Amino acid sequence: MNGIFFFLVTVSLAAMIFSSPDDALSSMLAGGEKALQLTVTMTAVYALWLGLIKIAEESGVIEKIARVMKKPIKLLFGNVSKKAEGFISMNLAANLLGMGGVATPMGIAAAKELDETGDVYAMNMLFAIAATSVQLLPTSVISLRAEAGSSSPGDIILPTLIATAISTALAAVGVKIIAGRKKR
Repeated sequence: MNGIFFFLVTVSLAAMIFSSPDDALSSMLAGGEKALQLTVTMTAVYALWLGLIKIAEESGVIEKIARVMKKPIKLLFGNVSKKAEGFISMNLAANLLGMGGVATPMGIAAAKELDETGDVYAMNMLFAIAATSVQLLPTSVISLRAEAGSSSPGDIILPTLIATAISTALAAVGVKIIAGRKKR
C-alpha cells in the first residue's frame, strides 16, 4: 500500500510541476497547512472521547455497558469470555458514536482476547461488524465536514445510519452463512 501511495503522490506531483509549476509549491504548502489544522481538530475530538472512555473504564461504566449489550453480543458472537465481551461492547459503542479511531484499540484488544481463546468465528464477526459499524452519530465525519466549512455538517446522520445499518446486517448475515457452511 505504501508503494501505491508513493507512486500516486509522485505522479501527481510530477504532473502538477509540468502543468503549472508556479502553483505547485503554493498548493503543497496550502495542503500541508490544511492537514495540520485537520490533525489538531481530530486530535482534540479523539482526546476527548478517549478520556471519557478511560473514565468509563475506571468507574465501571464499561461493565454496565457490557451487561446491557450481553444478549446482542451473545447472539452475534456466541459465548465469549467476560473480558472479550467488555472489549467488544466498547468497540461497538465507540463505532455507534462514529469514532473509528477510538474503537480501534478496543477492537484490537477484543481480537487479542478472542485469539487467545481460539474463537475464530467471533473474530470474523468482530472484524465484519467493526468494518461496517452501524453509526448512530458519525462524529468523525461531522467534525471533518465542520472543519471543511460545511453549512450543515449534521446532514450526514440519516444517510450514514441507513447505509451502515444495511452494511452491518449484510456483513453479520454473511459471516453466519459462511460460518454455517464451514461447520457442516
